[in-house]
Amino acid sequence: MSQMPAGWSTDGDSSSGDKTFCDYRQPHKAQIQVSRTFQKGGGLTATVASVGIRQYASASDAAESFTAMEKALDSCHQETYQGSVLKYSPMSVDKLGDRSLGVRIDSDGATLLQQFTLDGPTLINVGTGGLADAAADTATKLLRDQVDRYEAAARK
Repeated sequence: MSQMPAGWSTDGDSSSGDKTFCDYRQPHKAQIQVSRTFQKGGGLTATVASVGIRQYASASDAAESFTAMEKALDSCHQETYQGSVLKYSPMSVDKLGDRSLGVRIDSDGATLLQQFTLDGPTLINVGTGGLADAAADTATKLLRDQVDRYEAAARK
């Protein structure tokens, strides 16, 4: 919590689940998977941010899992999930770690900007979204901070 910018609070529900884009099959299961969701503001101006880390058994397992996600997003641009239509669009992102990708998700008038970075055996993701503002700069800063902290811990 202390690493978040001012004004954010933790969201009580931080279950990661196993949902993937268009239900693509992940070639490898993460050994460790953690996530946390935060929120800022309320009502129509509320913004949500999520941060997740998936650690795989090896860098090659993580790379194969990242490639599977890329391929799914190349061919799937829309799906219905829990009664809502989710539309996926490629999104530019800062190049961090070994590989990075971004996806814009539009649904029911809300937008979520999701960014993923592959860094060795780890896949790090950050997303921000809301009805009025998806805060791309916030997501980019959070992702950069997560990658920096992960790399610093890996060097120890």
